[in-house]
Amino acid sequence: MRFINSFIAAVVAVLVILFAVSNRQPVTVEIWPLPYQVSLSLYAVLLLAVLIGFIAGGIGMWMVGRERRRQHRRLRRHARDLEQSLARHQMTVEK
Repeated sequence: MRFINSFIAAVVAVLVILFAVSNRQPVTVEIWPLPYQVSLSLYAVLLLAVLIGFIAGGIGMWMVGRERRRQHRRLRRHARDLEQSLARHQMTVEK
């Protein structure tokens, strides 16, 4: 499995490098409400957009998983309490 992950990562890295080398033309980026303009390479603009989307998706998934994490913590506390109760019960039975 580790080999497959490494192979896929290497292929993606080569594709990103080829994309960057092929798209070096400068483009002007302007965000509408702001009065600023930035001239960047096309590959930099696209990779930056992908990075922003990746981060936004990660934040969204983290927010969606909030209830599951809360339930996991509650179940972990309940299991710990049950283990402690069982240990106390076993100590009283042994005496």
